[in-house]
Amino acid sequence: MLASISPYVPNPKERTRMSARPISSRRGRDLLVSLLLALAVAASSAGTAHAAFGIVDGSFAAEARDGAGNILTQAGARPDASTSFELVRKIDWRSGDFIPDEWLKDAVVDLPPGVVGNPTTMLECDPVAFSHGDGDHPNCPAGAVVGVTTSSAMSGGAITSFKSPLWNLTPEDGTVAQFGFAIERTRVILTARLRSDSDYGVSVVARNTPAGVGVINTKVTVWGVPADPSHNADREYLFASEPHGDLPTTPRLPFFTSPTGCDTIPVTRIAVSSWQHPDVFTHALAESPQGTGCDLLDFAPTLKSVPTTGRPDTPSGLGVDLDLPQNQNPDGLATAHLKTAVVKLPEGMTINPSSADGLDACTDAQVAFKTDLPVTCPAASKIGSVTAQTPVLTEPITGSLYVRSQNSDDPQSGEMFRVALVLSNKKRGLLVKLPGSVRVDPLTGRVETEFADNPQLPVSHIRITIGGGDRAPLATPQSCQAASTDATLSSWAGHEIHRSDPSAFDCSFLKAFAPGFQAGAIVPRGGAASPLQVHIDRPDGQPSIDGVTLSMPTGALAKLKGVPVCDDARANAGTCDITSRVGSATVGAGAGTPFILRNQPVYLAGPYKGAPYSLSVAARAKAGPFDLGEVVVRQAIFVDPIDAHVTVVSDPLPTIVKGVPLRIRSIDVDVDRPGVTINPTSCAPKAIDGSLHAMTGATAAVSARYQVGDCSLLDVKPKLGLTLSGKGQTTDGKHPAVTAVLTQPAGGANLKRVRVALPLSLALDPDNAESSGLCTFVEGSKPDPKCPASSVVGKATAISPILNQPLSGPVYFVKNERKDPKSGRSIKTLPKLVIPLVGENGIKLTLTGTSDVVGDQLVTTFNNIPDAPVSSFRMDITGGKKGILVVSDADICKAAQIADQQVDGQNNKTADADVSIQTPSCPTKILSTKVGKSSVSIKVGGLGAGKVTVTGKGIRKTTKTISKSTVATITAKRTKGKPGKVKVSFLPAGTKKAKTASATPR
Repeated sequence: MLASISPYVPNPKERTRMSARPISSRRGRDLLVSLLLALAVAASSAGTAHAAFGIVDGSFAAEARDGAGNILTQAGARPDASTSFELVRKIDWRSGDFIPDEWLKDAVVDLPPGVVGNPTTMLECDPVAFSHGDGDHPNCPAGAVVGVTTSSAMSGGAITSFKSPLWNLTPEDGTVAQFGFAIERTRVILTARLRSDSDYGVSVVARNTPAGVGVINTKVTVWGVPADPSHNADREYLFASEPHGDLPTTPRLPFFTSPTGCDTIPVTRIAVSSWQHPDVFTHALAESPQGTGCDLLDFAPTLKSVPTTGRPDTPSGLGVDLDLPQNQNPDGLATAHLKTAVVKLPEGMTINPSSADGLDACTDAQVAFKTDLPVTCPAASKIGSVTAQTPVLTEPITGSLYVRSQNSDDPQSGEMFRVALVLSNKKRGLLVKLPGSVRVDPLTGRVETEFADNPQLPVSHIRITIGGGDRAPLATPQSCQAASTDATLSSWAGHEIHRSDPSAFDCSFLKAFAPGFQAGAIVPRGGAASPLQVHIDRPDGQPSIDGVTLSMPTGALAKLKGVPVCDDARANAGTCDITSRVGSATVGAGAGTPFILRNQPVYLAGPYKGAPYSLSVAARAKAGPFDLGEVVVRQAIFVDPIDAHVTVVSDPLPTIVKGVPLRIRSIDVDVDRPGVTINPTSCAPKAIDGSLHAMTGATAAVSARYQVGDCSLLDVKPKLGLTLSGKGQTTDGKHPAVTAVLTQPAGGANLKRVRVALPLSLALDPDNAESSGLCTFVEGSKPDPKCPASSVVGKATAISPILNQPLSGPVYFVKNERKDPKSGRSIKTLPKLVIPLVGENGIKLTLTGTSDVVGDQLVTTFNNIPDAPVSSFRMDITGGKKGILVVSDADICKAAQIADQQVDGQNNKTADADVSIQTPSCPTKILSTKVGKSSVSIKVGGLGAGKVTVTGKGIRKTTKTISKSTVATITAKRTKGKPGKVKVSFLPAGTKKAKTASATPR
């Protein structure tokens, strides 16, 4: 683990004093020494007592040489490397020697990243044995020597040079490696550690150098291949007392390796402190020549990727094995170190939303990158384990893979998904923390993970295991298409290698698209307000849902009156006001046990894609540590113009959000705003039908039985009022106007059929009924007819308690025909009435009434009226020259006009009645009088709704309220005397002017 270092050139006074053992030399008091002493005293007198402690400028050097002693720049080579430095000294006035100003305590050498030593290739010396022995010869095996040290130090009052073996020691716990050498009887231990707080290079530290050893300079040389015969001369010198043939041998294996990169200049740094000032460090650096020959290095990694399951659309773990064969040939070059690994998971193998349930994230502060601090990530942020093997350690390095929190400091960076790989080996004091980025394809969700600028260290094997289980972080593809794990691996030497490992999945597990479906009212009582629930679920193995269309049964409607409608812009943005909320949606997503996103708001919104109303579902896609933002899905609400049933058509459901395929498993919608959803008033069996769409294009028809009860408890009590009007239009051949007003009290059953038979005095005008200006049968039969103005015969207005505004529209007279059941030919029939009503937001409802003649009576029937609450319906048919009704052989003012009403409720109850037709255009007339003993009876015609008052001589004033009758008989009590002239006054309802008539009783 020691680095490339340059040679140390000793002081001339010391060159002849280097030997295998310590050598002392007496200093003569010659003229030179006297001169130096005089100079020192003079300097002292001048106020410069001594130089500052530190390293002599230019003395710190680091270099690597080959066996022939030449400077070696080849990357990945096995050179002999050395470092050397010399401390600043002063002149000792007593001896005349240059001695250190302060005594060396600590020295820290930071080797360039990529400099690696492998102590496992050599024998080890036990630290206890190292501490014993004779002088600079500890009790260590000669096979543990990995280099040589040369030092000069103060010994016995004189400067002595020492050349000693550098021993490979058995490292104590918490250290990567340890080495030792001796200066006479003093032992110096060098400890190697990994710089986890910076660039993961190796630092060699000498702590607490014995104060009694006045180190002046030191050179440490590490052999590239310690067992190489080229070092035998040094061995013989170091072990002069032992025969060469008796030197123990070790395998000829590489120990020291140069960096495998050629892009930077290697820089070695040193920091030293003294015992006198232990906290003050002096620094120096040395640059080595830039590496060359990177193209000669091997880099041949292999990749293997195996999911924990072979079933598609299933939660899965993943095991990724990366092998990087290391070259241990001492005569060859080292394998280039891995720099960057980019791994793409198989196409379709994506992030699994299910994993977010219970998942936590680790912050960068908890990982504590670039520090030696322990990792404090929460346990719930761990998603896998990591094992790495390196040739420089006998045991593997293990660790964990954590999910990191999103990059809140830079939201635009795209780093939504991040991981941290943490490896540690407490025994060797190793701690490696690598940030990893995870990129996902926004269209396919394919996952790409990158670990860039990895430590320049030899790694022979890496295994990353991502945990499996029902909430595994990954999910397998939803199809059986060919897929593979693809990797791009680059080295510090400049290689770029592409590897691919195919994956196969069992297609038999895939299922046809057949989601589950349930829907219904919570309170299944006819006409009641009840929350509506819809549930859709999709098992694993089926294609994902991306579209929903639901058709509600007739009569299952929403009371929109009083509910604020969200505007289109806010509905699209998901920012509707809470006052528009009508329910909630809950969505389950992910393979395995799905992640449930609960109670997301459902808002009522306005027109959308041609529909009068819509819904806006605004889901905050926040799952565990991941926040994918607001996901808004709109649903258009169409109302059928014929039967008023509601169809909800959803926009395409999101199948992937910011690169995460949702794999929607369930959808629950609760429309639960009080009073909003109301049940039909028909208890006939119905169904909620739907069509679900898959992202593969498949479609599944679904249906849920729907039926309410207790419809018989609902009343059917409509009130029909008919009025004939038009001055001068009351006699034979004339065309009175007709006004029909139908009211229905709240809480009853809705109407299904209304049939009205007019009195014989009224008929269809054959000329107007056959007019060429009538709307055609084809156009008039459309759900939203666009008939010509010439076919308009009136207007209509409907008021519903579930809508904010009335619906209104023209009344068209439309040609009609029927099919002959035997021949299939079209047969013309009497024209029909078609009423296209339009209300708020363009909501449309078209009513159709047929005309028939039954028993000479004109009968108009509105069949199949929608099961929808209507509090009031008014229809005005125009009279006059082009009126469609004609008075037939009668004067309608001379007799009461009675129509026959037949009404059926949606609950099959009936309400039949005779309806007195109002004739406000008829003059009020006294039709007859009859004088009795105690009273007078006056029969009055030309009445309607209002008040009739009778006065006259011999009778008591009498008032009677009339509701509908055209003819009424008023009985007034007699007073004294014979009855004389009688006056009748009629005040129609809603007016201030009375109509009068008079007559003399007979």
